[in-house]
Amino acid sequence: MRILWKPQKKQAEALECPAFEMLYGGAAGGGKSDFLLADFLGMVPKWGKDWKGIIFRRTYSELEELLKRAKEMYVPIGGTWIAGEKQFVFPNGSAIRFGYLERDNDVTRYQGHQYTWVAFDELGNYKTDFAWRYMISRIRSPAGAPCYIRGTANPGGVGHAWIKNRFVDGFIPGKIYKFNSDGDITTRCFIPSLLDDNRILMQNDPGYARRLKNLPSHIYRALRYGDWDVFAGQVFDEWRREKHVVKPFALEQTSWHKFYSFDWGYQKPYALLKLAVNGDGKVVQYGEIYGCLPGEINKGTREGSELIAAKAKAPADAEGVTELVADPSCWNKQDSHPSVIEAFQKAGFRCTKANNDRIPGWNKLHELLKTEDEYGRPMLQVFETCAHTIRTLPGLLPDPNRPEDVDSDMEDHAPDALRYGVMSLTAKYPDRGLRRGAMPKRRDTLRDNGF
Repeated sequence: MRILWKPQKKQAEALECPAFEMLYGGAAGGGKSDFLLADFLGMVPKWGKDWKGIIFRRTYSELEELLKRAKEMYVPIGGTWIAGEKQFVFPNGSAIRFGYLERDNDVTRYQGHQYTWVAFDELGNYKTDFAWRYMISRIRSPAGAPCYIRGTANPGGVGHAWIKNRFVDGFIPGKIYKFNSDGDITTRCFIPSLLDDNRILMQNDPGYARRLKNLPSHIYRALRYGDWDVFAGQVFDEWRREKHVVKPFALEQTSWHKFYSFDWGYQKPYALLKLAVNGDGKVVQYGEIYGCLPGEINKGTREGSELIAAKAKAPADAEGVTELVADPSCWNKQDSHPSVIEAFQKAGFRCTKANNDRIPGWNKLHELLKTEDEYGRPMLQVFETCAHTIRTLPGLLPDPNRPEDVDSDMEDHAPDALRYGVMSLTAKYPDRGLRRGAMPKRRDTLRDNGF
């Protein structure tokens, strides 16, 4: 029997994903378009005329390229192209339309339409999430067929920010997350696809990966490795998720000194970071408490300082933490109200006013991110559980009027708290909090501690 198309390993994983919303992709050459065309076919035999789909590209010329591949896959199994309706119809009545949206608002042309399956090929070409969210409202199935929306994307397009926020930041690849949307439970998943996952392309065109090196470095990282943390103009361009983000490991009391660092916020988020430093000056962020409204960006929870201090006290007692380096504004009093720092002092923290010299602080972060220890690991690493630090630090842009500083209008609260921490005396002189002679020196001991 002739095999027309066979999924590769990562494509097969995506085809089996039951999430309602799914983003597939990352690097160039990951087999994204083939995945979408095959994904629609999965339910054709079972649901027949009740299985209706639509797939979008940005321009008609891009759509023609996709149609050429669709004809190669669909015609041999009975798909008939109806040019006037711009759709393929299969013998049992299933149908998939092909449309293009030059502007996000063009999607309103589909008001009143009904589909069980919707897909956007190259979703990063859409500046906002309007078309994606609008088409979700067009998905329904009176016959009870399953409903899905699928997208493919590479990092770096005009839609980079909203796609990263919706699918990448805080998401473990391949894991399905549940969300409550207006009382309904919906599911979402991100499955990354890299060039190396497309073994057919790598074998047939071994020079493709080499040719990508001719691109600017940030574009190369995005297209070759599917790096969503890179874009032109970012402040911390030395950030590498694969190097700076690590799985949690035990921080032994004799080897690491722990302390907290705090950036105050009320209408904007607050950030309380859990930091540990060893005798070599290596810093690990092993936790965070972040006051941002769920599902929002840069909107604070408006919690009072006493509530935040209470949230910090319980883990601090369990971890033996007594030191808090805090935003200098926490010492400010307003009329007869107590200062923010008083709540933490009452909770038992020994509080130190942070060094708020911004540019030296950012330079220290650059230094720790760039510098490696004797084993080739960076001097600053973050546990993968610290989603908001991982989300916001690589996304910072420079101040337009002071390029060596960070634009403070951005969501910089966790990076600010991290800056306070690495500039503190605790980070500079960590051995004062460790027992004399207790620091591990042997290679195997360091390895046991995650380094």
